Amino acid sequence: MIFLDLFNQLSLPYFGGISVLLVLASMALGNFLGVRSSRKGKLSDASIGSAVAAILGLLAFLLAFTFNSTAERFLQRKALLLNEVNAISTTYLRADLLPQEQRRGVRELLTEYAALRDFDPKQLENFDERVLRSKEIHDALWGIVATLSQQDYDSVRLGKFVDTLNELIDYNNSRIHVGARYRIPSPIWAALALVTALAMFGIGFQLGAGRRGSPQISLALALSFSVVILLIADLDRSYQGWLIVDQAPMSELNQELQRAEKVATPDSGI
Repeated sequence: MIFLDLFNQLSLPYFGGISVLLVLASMALGNFLGVRSSRKGKLSDASIGSAVAAILGLLAFLLAFTFNSTAERFLQRKALLLNEVNAISTTYLRADLLPQEQRRGVRELLTEYAALRDFDPKQLENFDERVLRSKEIHDALWGIVATLSQQDYDSVRLGKFVDTLNELIDYNNSRIHVGARYRIPSPIWAALALVTALAMFGIGFQLGAGRRGSPQISLALALSFSVVILLIADLDRSYQGWLIVDQAPMSELNQELQRAEKVATPDSGI
């Protein structure tokens, strides 16, 4: 799947490295200009401190805003996964409400569907193919419902099956959009990078003007801000990084349905 967003095209190690370099370079430039300006003796520590505090406050606001939005979306991805697992399982069970002829086909389709949804988020080579096949299964299941409706099958029993089938389709669409398409917009990333650079420049300038600069302090600040930015980028991505939604519920359901299908259709060998 192709992501057009420049920031999302960067791998997380590169993203983290660039954020560290941005912070260090901004602080180094600010420190250099602060040292030069202090030699003229016309600087006011109060005015510099007020400006730096204002920029740091704005940076804290942006970091809190982006972190909260990505953390909320991460939790939403977890909830949608569990909801989809429950929808598939319930739809599989409610296939008992259908006639014997359609019941077998519905369960085979749902077993294949669970296998399609059980995949490693870091392996996206065949993601588009899985999405396409999932939609084909939706159409096939809905076609069975349409056929039974035309045959005047029991509306109450069919309606109970349709309810969970609709939920299954809805959760699939939600997972695709929330997990694979919703991202922090590029303008917000650009604003965060700019405000971070300005804040680090201001800190470096203040340290240089007061001749209180220290490589250890600069490195600690660079790492702390970069770790927070990297954490936000990790939460924002469902396909790479360390904070990946655990697919265990879907994997367990897939294995359960596979076992159920083997029991329902035993080998006819020997």
